[in-house]
Amino acid sequence: MTAPPIPLFERLPEIHRTRDAELETPGQLKAYLGLIDEAFLAIHTDIWRLYDDLFVESATDWAVPYIGDLLGTSHLDGDPWTIRADVADTIALRRRKGTLAAIEILTFDLTGWGVHCVELREILVWNQHLNHLRPDLGEGVGVEPPGPGLAAPRRGGTVTVRDPAILSLLGTPFDPFAHLADVRPMTEGAIRYNLPNLAIFLWRLSPQTVRVSPPGTIAVSSPTGGGAGAAPRVVRIEIDPIDRPVRLFNAGRAARNKRLACCEPDDPDVSSLSDLDQAPGPILPARLTDDTPAGAPKAYVAVETYDPADLGTLNVLRVGLQLHLPDTPFANDTWQFRGANLCAWEDGLDAPLLDREIAIDPIIGRLAVGVATAAEATAIRRDLLLSYTTGSVGPVGAQPIDRVPSPRSWMGARFDHRSVDFRSSPTSLQAALAGLDTIRRPVIIDIEDSFVHDLDLSAVAGTVVEDGGPNLTPNRTVVIRAADGERPIIRLAQPLRVRPARVVAANPAEQDDLDAENAGLGLRLEGLFVCRGPAFPAGQPLVARVALDRLEIDGCTLDPGGFRQRDGTRAPLLPAAGLGAGHGFAKAAEATAFRETPRIIVRRSIVGSIQADDDYAIDVSDAIVDAGSGPADQGVARAVGAASDPVNGWGAPLTVSGATFLGSVRVERVDGTGGIWTGPLEAHDDQTGCISLSYVEGLTDRLPQNVECVRGTDARLRFVSIDVGHPAYGQLARTTDFRILERGPGDDEMGAFGFLREAHKWRNLQIRYREFMPLGVRPLLIPAT
Repeated sequence: MTAPPIPLFERLPEIHRTRDAELETPGQLKAYLGLIDEAFLAIHTDIWRLYDDLFVESATDWAVPYIGDLLGTSHLDGDPWTIRADVADTIALRRRKGTLAAIEILTFDLTGWGVHCVELREILVWNQHLNHLRPDLGEGVGVEPPGPGLAAPRRGGTVTVRDPAILSLLGTPFDPFAHLADVRPMTEGAIRYNLPNLAIFLWRLSPQTVRVSPPGTIAVSSPTGGGAGAAPRVVRIEIDPIDRPVRLFNAGRAARNKRLACCEPDDPDVSSLSDLDQAPGPILPARLTDDTPAGAPKAYVAVETYDPADLGTLNVLRVGLQLHLPDTPFANDTWQFRGANLCAWEDGLDAPLLDREIAIDPIIGRLAVGVATAAEATAIRRDLLLSYTTGSVGPVGAQPIDRVPSPRSWMGARFDHRSVDFRSSPTSLQAALAGLDTIRRPVIIDIEDSFVHDLDLSAVAGTVVEDGGPNLTPNRTVVIRAADGERPIIRLAQPLRVRPARVVAANPAEQDDLDAENAGLGLRLEGLFVCRGPAFPAGQPLVARVALDRLEIDGCTLDPGGFRQRDGTRAPLLPAAGLGAGHGFAKAAEATAFRETPRIIVRRSIVGSIQADDDYAIDVSDAIVDAGSGPADQGVARAVGAASDPVNGWGAPLTVSGATFLGSVRVERVDGTGGIWTGPLEAHDDQTGCISLSYVEGLTDRLPQNVECVRGTDARLRFVSIDVGHPAYGQLARTTDFRILERGPGDDEMGAFGFLREAHKWRNLQIRYREFMPLGVRPLLIPAT
């Protein structure tokens, strides 16, 4: 686009502009010509847009299929980025048709997933011809490089058991061992070793990297009897800041240009999108050990030093786990690594930890670091920072994703901006929330880190005690959001309560103005992980009062509990919101003057159960409401219901657009599409509203009008996991009934992740494979995650 044109008013002679300013109502001519300018600008913008539409990199989404027509490529439907990438790479992929690289790039273009192709005939057991013996040493068979030796896989002989790192690859996409032929029919997800079969492994989970975060609990022990070389001090570290188990993922190869996946012959990423140590999947413990032939810890772990007084010296690398140690006393040190089981680390390791050795348990997220002195252990406790990668199905819940910068204005109104940084002040969040009762403009609070921020509302200036605890009292809308690429944790000392600064005015005229202000008053949480602190009252919800026009929860996790603990048991489920009738006003005049029906808007978030009476309204889209009950569980818990009478009462009216409810729902009214309810769905007013393209239990439901819904009595619903914190939490298993996977809104899956359009990705793969697959080759799609 060229520079914007000069406005018509500015082109007029000076005398006309002067007279327009001298009118009794100045600016009339300027305003009139401004309307004409808007129309001309729209026309000019559309003309400028036509030039951009000539190129697939810059064309609008609707123009991409027309470019595809010029190339003779068939039309697909689905995520706009995948359609654009498919058209952009058409010529390059046709040139490479029949090669593994073309299949991998094509698959990546159509899905955005990590992919690795294996010709299964290459790892079949076969009898060697006596005239052409091949004593295979294993070079280039899935491991880079195993090298010769007793631990290398060989075609002639039995599988070696000498190297755990090699054995850990058995049955994985990078399996280097020979297998017997399998002539059973093809089944999605099963590896069938046979001559014509091409295994296409897919990593559907996306890696999410927390850039810089403090560790959780750190303890120091002094083991005895370790022998020569053993570390005198062992520092035990929980990776997760709030001491939850966390499955470590490899960060994977840097994503190719996410605006467009263009194939360039000189691009090193084109030949293979997923090598053994670049696959964006869970880290295998055996690959983390230094002293094994097939160990490759440097592909997954890094140790860097920094100056604690200058965090600008932090160097974040693209690996699954990175330790940031202080320059003093660790500058220029060389470290060894070991994959280990640290479930019972209090009992020590079978092989004592050496000085400058790090034991890593990527399955539960623990570290043990061997150091020589108490001073070094203290330095780690004081200054250690971590960068680590986990996995998720998609951007639902608190994730360190890319975010646009905070706007400076909206609808002509400017925002006040406040910044929160734990490293500048541990109480900077409380300071940023102070004085909300006197603000005159909306406030945006940006949290610039991924640290743990303890929030005690009783210590925030401007709060009032009402309805059982301290309340935030904003005078204008407040937004609390994570900065780009961050995932801050807010740990509450008491439930969140919020009400307007003023509800009752001095006279009717002022009351009308005040009502108009309060009608748009809201609190928005974006990208935050909100959990309970050590002193949080037992049994209380995270949100105990909302006396505003709206509470927006966008891309957040309101800790529902329910994670899998290290002893294998499941943590208790915790409520997200408990909102009783009356909105909590202590003064009768305020209760009478408050006219709003508070809306609880949950979008792309993970929350616990919501109990709200019918003088609220709940809107859930692309989110998970977790009461802990799966599709086959007995004694279904309540996911959404009434706060005053959870058993027999009717909760707030519910609107749904693509959401998963792990539990029963009992509300006054319900309306929406694309929902999954694992328990009974009951609507008191079943004459109002409509449920469409959804999954319902089908036994004890009380439904309004419903269209094209699937019932649990004749459809199988299965999740990969319903444990909070699991990388595949909330993901539909491929064994789920196809109607749930493919007959939701937009002919895609039902539930919280329908917006990812995975059903379209699977269909598009089948269409393109028929065009690009060499004759006689059968593709086997195998989800690795």
